[in-house]
Amino acid sequence: MKLIPISINSSYFNDMLNLYRLLHGSDPLDMQKQFKRHLGYPGFEGYFAVSGNKLAGFIYGYTSRDGQYYHDLLAKHLKREEMWLKDCLELAELGVHPHYRREGIAKTLTAQLLENRKESTALLTVRKDNAGAILFYKKLNWQVIKDGFFPNTPYEYIIMGKKFQKGRVN
Repeated sequence: MKLIPISINSSYFNDMLNLYRLLHGSDPLDMQKQFKRHLGYPGFEGYFAVSGNKLAGFIYGYTSRDGQYYHDLLAKHLKREEMWLKDCLELAELGVHPHYRREGIAKTLTAQLLENRKESTALLTVRKDNAGAILFYKKLNWQVIKDGFFPNTPYEYIIMGKKFQKGRVN
């Protein structure tokens, strides 16, 4: 498996949109608009995981800032825990194709994204009913910050965080 920096011009970009649809049932055109917006955010970084010539997974994140849609949603919910957002990476998307699961791809992608970040914290959200993802992140030392988060969906999410120390992931 090789990791390739995400680019909108990559031949894997449409594969990422289709994988997102497979995993979440979302419209690829909506995902494309979202991705293009995120690509312009400060500190954007992302990777395709490619096995042979097939997209096995992807990850991306960016520096969280006031005025970004998800930052502002999180800020409303994290009033008492606002320190998490002061210098924060938002892990926006992580997806692995079902045929490639349990091969360490998600772990490799996550480690690559977090490796050289300058922020002091990282946040992500995950559906509360996604026990596998929650367990995965807990094994990587992410902690539950808050639950009861409904980001304009009928589904409950939890907010998980990770602190960095001296430029290294904790």
